[in-house]
Amino acid sequence: IGSHVIEMSPETHDSAFAAVSHLPHLLAFSLMNALAGQPHGRDFLTLAGPGFRDFTRIAASDPKVWRDIMLANREELLAQSRLFQRALQAFEQTISSGNADALENLINDASDTRARWRMTAGRPSRPT
Repeated sequence: IGSHVIEMSPETHDSAFAAVSHLPHLLAFSLMNALAGQPHGRDFLTLAGPGFRDFTRIAASDPKVWRDIMLANREELLAQSRLFQRALQAFEQTISSGNADALENLINDASDTRARWRMTAGRPSRPT
């Protein structure tokens, strides 16, 4: 079926999945709540397209399952959330300063990392 078993410590598992699974769920839930909490949030949703749909798909996940996952792995999830907040603050500060070159560099760094990443489930990620 194409799966690859990876051995790792429970601590490594919790840290890795906080980064690549639990935090993305937290972000999707938060974005949906932030949008829903705005006076015109429902109107904004009528304008949302495929990118928004793709980003927020996981916000439709089972609330009880994700409540339990987030609480069980709270320390690692909170650590990943703090790292994300620092990255978001870097974007906010750069946008606020109006520094187009620095903003482009931040975007380019993310774009390059995403372009090089391939979902390999247990094998080292290599560009193709």
